[in-house]
Amino acid sequence: MVVFTFTVLVFLVLRFTVTLFNFLSNPKLSAFRPAFSASVSFVIMLRNEESNLLNLLDSIKSQDFSNFEVFICYNDMEQHDEETVTQFCGQDARFLMVKGKLNDYSWIESRATGNYLMLLDSNTHIHSGLLNSLIYRIRIFKLGIISVIPTQVIESFRQQLLVPLNDFMLLNMVPLRAVRLFKAPVFSVSNHDCLILDAEKCYANQWLERIDTRKGASELLRMVKQDQEKAEVLLGNKFVYKRAKHNDVEALSTAAENLRLYFNGNLLVAFLYVFLVVFGPLIILMGFDINVLVLPIGLIFLSRVMTAFLTSQNPVYTVLTHPLQMVMLVVIYIKALSKQLLTSGKQK
Repeated sequence: MVVFTFTVLVFLVLRFTVTLFNFLSNPKLSAFRPAFSASVSFVIMLRNEESNLLNLLDSIKSQDFSNFEVFICYNDMEQHDEETVTQFCGQDARFLMVKGKLNDYSWIESRATGNYLMLLDSNTHIHSGLLNSLIYRIRIFKLGIISVIPTQVIESFRQQLLVPLNDFMLLNMVPLRAVRLFKAPVFSVSNHDCLILDAEKCYANQWLERIDTRKGASELLRMVKQDQEKAEVLLGNKFVYKRAKHNDVEALSTAAENLRLYFNGNLLVAFLYVFLVVFGPLIILMGFDINVLVLPIGLIFLSRVMTAFLTSQNPVYTVLTHPLQMVMLVVIYIKALSKQLLTSGKQK
């Protein structure tokens, strides 16, 4: 029991250290207002699920940056939605619809003309100033790619139990500033919500052609770092928002996929993480030693508060719902495990 308690405490201290590093280094996208003369090609993969597409298109159109083109790639769309999007595109020649396979980016090089490529999830919403701020960072730091983690929009109690877990895992596992400082692929994190790439470097290294269609754009950052190019991961800082799915089944599936991607598909390591995060403190709690309990409770409390401030969430709600979120983390792991077993069974 002593060895187990010591292991859990060391794990909690390590997680707290990473969270503290992120909190102090404040890895948020900062504003840069002067305009650039570069052009940007947006690519939006529209999946057959609830989306915020029209709001996203309006937010792109209202940017303080006019030299852009937008490709809306879809495989299937309900007739009413297709008519609505077609009407929107007909009002502005910069917006184009492309029918094709999801996660197939091989056509982009032949059609996109922008100096930069921006890949966006259809449930995101961007604010003015985003493009100039991102282009500035790419140029000043000579980056190949920037991944922006959107600020999550939480609208219900059920979303409060599920949505913050993505940021919780990210900020206590990955020191985000280290992603740019070190070229090693181990310092990377998978994300596909908001990515911007230097088009010249992208085409030269054939990043789009090399994407695994099963994983999609979430593997791009890791691929860039494997090619010894610089990459950066930043928090959206009110430049990029993402609206959580109202469909509970889809929201749970998305969370399970994010968990799998965070651990690069290694669910054994993910199990150890979930076990130490959820069950480790519970087992220590059963010992009822107040001298031992003060440290883990304090570390968990401070970690959740720092994470909440970094991601523009309510720290009170985050702390109060922490026990229920840990239950949801176990559910997410079970969902990810069952999906992986089902997928591997089909492949066999």
